Amino acid sequence: MPNIDAQALYSACYYGDAAAVSRLLPAGGTRLNLSGPAFRQPRSNSTPLMAAAVGGHTEIVRLILERAPTTDVDHADATRSTALMAATQFHRADIIRLLTDRGANVNLTGERGFTMLRLAVGQINPNSVQQRDPDPDSARQLSTVRALLRLGAGRLLPPPASSRRAPFCYTTRTDN
Repeated sequence: MPNIDAQALYSACYYGDAAAVSRLLPAGGTRLNLSGPAFRQPRSNSTPLMAAAVGGHTEIVRLILERAPTTDVDHADATRSTALMAATQFHRADIIRLLTDRGANVNLTGERGFTMLRLAVGQINPNSVQQRDPDPDSARQLSTVRALLRLGAGRLLPPPASSRRAPFCYTTRTDN
């Protein structure tokens, strides 16, 4: 594995410094895995790919997927969030497309049971430092929801833990 300063890489991904990411990641032919333990943040378990997705840094996400092909796109951080969840929550349809082309699962649920569709239809927290550009007419949000539906995201709510404890459920009778 090439010698890469993991903290410098994470910072460059978070702040959107594509030139630094390009310098830090070796070009072509490596089996680099940026979701491995050496590249995770100590407390959050977040990865450089997740940092780039949260910030909406499409070019950096593309660089990571090209230069670190064994990176787990479905790696979950300490709150069970993935890069795809971050891209969904902040309505980054271009990043969603890149991640799902690499095999990211559109039907995972996060720590609070939020599905991708629930994250897409929810409002962006206006106090979030992650919000880079507003979506005043909700065009990006609508585009994200449509993209997720086309990709097979099938649930707005998570599946119930038990059908007996669910507030309601649909059943099919087998006895006639």
